[in-house]
Amino acid sequence: MGNWHLAAPFLRLCLTKPKRVLKALFRFTMEEICHDHVVRQYGLGNGLPTVDLLDLAPGLDDTVTHYTWLDGTSHVSDFALLRALAKRFPQGRYIEFGSWRGESLANVAPLVKEVIAMSFSAADMKRIGASDAAVRAAHLFSKDLPNLRRIEHNTQTYDFSALHGTCDMVFVDADHQYPGVTTDTRNAFKLLKDEKSIIVWHDYGASYETVNWQVLRGILDGAPDDAHRKRIFHVSNTLCAVYLPEAVQAGWPETGWPTKTFDVHLLAKILHTTNHG
Repeated sequence: MGNWHLAAPFLRLCLTKPKRVLKALFRFTMEEICHDHVVRQYGLGNGLPTVDLLDLAPGLDDTVTHYTWLDGTSHVSDFALLRALAKRFPQGRYIEFGSWRGESLANVAPLVKEVIAMSFSAADMKRIGASDAAVRAAHLFSKDLPNLRRIEHNTQTYDFSALHGTCDMVFVDADHQYPGVTTDTRNAFKLLKDEKSIIVWHDYGASYETVNWQVLRGILDGAPDDAHRKRIFHVSNTLCAVYLPEAVQAGWPETGWPTKTFDVHLLAKILHTTNHG
């Protein structure tokens, strides 16, 4: 029988909500175009090879704080990865493309010497249609960090030249569409200080085991050359891709088969802030 019964509701949506339908079709089209490009140009039909989280964070036993379990933040395992990698640079500089409430900054800042956060200003957030609550929530968890330098600007248009060659770790979590990821990736590589420096991209995964093809294409097209691309991996149990200095074992694990479990301790605390909504 198939799904012919959906034809009439689909046509009705095309008439009543054309903008939403077109937006969904555009995203689907871009995903397919980017998937085909990645396969044709780089031969990665299954996405990046995966490095195991525990190879990067042996004996992982850590506490993630400032976690909201709201939309717009990373997963707990993503923060655990960021913390594990940041511990390599106790005297280092960490820069984040696309900060909002500041959960990741609050988790990384105690582990490094300096953090730089690049994000939209309140005016820019309002211009792109962010809600009043979203604007108020900006920098909520990072505003009091003593080692934070905040830059309110669009990563796509900012002049990074003063920061070239000065950063130990870059977290790319701004625009997740192909053109934006490409630009952010090119800038991220220019910021790396030396052969030990690391880049982490968020939302490489649409979920833990599926690929966000727009992001992957942007990463690969934005990387300087094949020598750098060969050092980019997906990290298991996270939504992240990484550019690593060291040689690692990586491959394409069997989808759906667990290789580890995690013990999770939940401790919720009321957040005493003023909400004017």
